[in-house]
Amino acid sequence: MRTITSRRPGLSSEAEVLDRVHRTLGPVDVVEDRSPRPNTGRLVRIATRSGDTCFVKWYRDAPDYQREVTALTTYTPALGSDAPKLIDSDEALQMVLISEVAGEAASLSESAWDPLVHYRAGALIRTLHESAPPVISDQFARQCAARFEEAAFRLEQVVDSALLSEARVVIARAMDIHQVSLVPTHRDNHPGNWMVDSGGHVRLIDFGMSEYDPWIVDAFALEHDYWRIDPSLKVAFLSGYDREMSHDDESLLRAHHAVIALQTMAKVHLSAASKSDKVRARDMFDRLVGSTLF
Repeated sequence: MRTITSRRPGLSSEAEVLDRVHRTLGPVDVVEDRSPRPNTGRLVRIATRSGDTCFVKWYRDAPDYQREVTALTTYTPALGSDAPKLIDSDEALQMVLISEVAGEAASLSESAWDPLVHYRAGALIRTLHESAPPVISDQFARQCAARFEEAAFRLEQVVDSALLSEARVVIARAMDIHQVSLVPTHRDNHPGNWMVDSGGHVRLIDFGMSEYDPWIVDAFALEHDYWRIDPSLKVAFLSGYDREMSHDDESLLRAHHAVIALQTMAKVHLSAASKSDKVRARDMFDRLVGSTLF
């Protein structure tokens, strides 16, 4: 059941959300708080009095909530038991109540470096990408360029202009691709969102960033954090996905990298980010303009 009422600004309180959950499941207890960014959203594991467990997730910002609900109602049903099921949602609270999937995050074990896990994740992502018809767009490269320039403007006093010019070459190459096929992507695809059970079966979680994009966007985090260290994982994932990267795919991936690198740098330099976040942001940009790019 999906409840639609007028929403209030800001992040709803835990008490409000649990009261709403009570109306669906009866009395529940909070078992664990897994909120990665408590200021922008909450994720808590709850248990009913009968011992069943599930998750309740609520957002501060409407776009995050809408992306999650759209994915859970439109795209993830194609994944069957390999993704959470939507039990209930409430637009006023920007809350989703979802089933728990088996396994633990691959990033917490050696599974993150297992080629078979990457192979199975590739097949799962392919199913997600085929869960709705593709959309042909002639705007993707222009949108990348606009987002890049917005971030570059905020970094004029931080990044050398010559390096920004090098990065613009990456965007310019993507501009030569006039039509791009967009599919329902995860957009945060990495072992932290792959749940692996004791038998090595892979399931996918966390759809708050999901939206239509080129398929190659779901390779970005893997390329940056895993495949450059162990190229066999890339071979395994693409084998599971049953596709090779074309020249256009690589150009689009580099353009996406350029945007994410600049946006991340702008975010950490204009906020009280940790040293590790700043190092990661700089590494992303250095790889963009350096010889080690992918």
